[in-house]
Amino acid sequence: MRIPSGKIDQNIYFVAVDSSDLVTRKTGLTLFTVYRSRNGGAATVYTTPTITELSAANMPGVYSLLIDEDTTIASTSDAEEQVLHITQASMAPVTRVIELFRRDTTTGRTATVDANGRVDIGSIGGTAQTARDIGASVLISSGTGTGQLSVTAGVVSANTTQIAGSAVNTASAQIGVNVVSAAGTAWNSGAITSNTFAAGAITAAKFAANALDAVWSTATRVLTAGTNIVLAKGTGITGFNDLDAPGVRTAVGLASANLDTQLSALSGNDTTINNNVLAVNTKLGAPAGASVSADIGAVKADTGAIKAKTDNLPAAPAAVGDIPTANQNADALLDRASGIEPGLTPRQGFRLWSAALLGKANGLGSGTAIFRDTNDTKDRINASVDQDGNRLAIILDPS
Repeated sequence: MRIPSGKIDQNIYFVAVDSSDLVTRKTGLTLFTVYRSRNGGAATVYTTPTITELSAANMPGVYSLLIDEDTTIASTSDAEEQVLHITQASMAPVTRVIELFRRDTTTGRTATVDANGRVDIGSIGGTAQTARDIGASVLISSGTGTGQLSVTAGVVSANTTQIAGSAVNTASAQIGVNVVSAAGTAWNSGAITSNTFAAGAITAAKFAANALDAVWSTATRVLTAGTNIVLAKGTGITGFNDLDAPGVRTAVGLASANLDTQLSALSGNDTTINNNVLAVNTKLGAPAGASVSADIGAVKADTGAIKAKTDNLPAAPAAVGDIPTANQNADALLDRASGIEPGLTPRQGFRLWSAALLGKANGLGSGTAIFRDTNDTKDRINASVDQDGNRLAIILDPS
């Protein structure tokens, strides 16, 4: 049996006979076990073997097995064998061998090869081809004959005689074509403005010397007073008004007087300001340090130091509630964390000492010595001791 590599819809057939007499055909069998091995690989059990009994009445004992696992051969192989071992509790084992092979041509159209070994290809990748189709990777053979291009280092040499039906002027080597748009915008459409050109693209340097002067000298120009040139006062450019002296002062933010008059008045103000500053200095007196600003800096430093101290005071230091009582101070001391040793406060220490010195005790002559609290309500100290009274282990309850 030969099966193309990768196919999973092919069946093989086998006959099931009794495992005892090896003759009687077995019908109605289920629960088969199938092992497979391809090209010398390890024996591997079929995950879900599909085995079908063809006809117990017409073909007793004949079963089919669907070959749908491990049917793809290695990429370096043209064909590989696969052995199949089929067992069932009441049937004799069956072993079948099949060949998995790589097909030279796959399912689809038949390639036609002529006597010279040439293949007629009607389509590529499902796309119909014609004699003029050229793939993306086809190389152009350089030449000067009909239907060839002259190519040197990837550059095509061509003689252009027409562009869009317009002939090239061969006498002057110019292209005689009409440009109808720029970047998709039609000329003479009103859409091409100065914004269309890059900044600085059109400057005087781009034109030949005296080119603009020549244009100016050949055109007829009319200079009209009040329209495109200022000829005299009162005939300025349309849209502007002449200003009189008060109008100029108002425009620049001056008061009613002219600028020189106002500057003269400021000199008198300077004297007044100077006298006022001197009066302030007299009130302040001579600075204690190098200057008034130095004195202010010294005061600021002193007040800063005072503030650092007062920030630690209670919000209302005069209130009695802000001052801790004697009992509060005592409790703070007695309950100070790790005040005696790590994990032991003074209050807990006093309880243990009182039990050891003042509380009831029992078992002192035995292996366990017990010391009770002074109120005889709990064991404060539970000590394991040896025959000499040495403490070996201690259980403390300072609560």
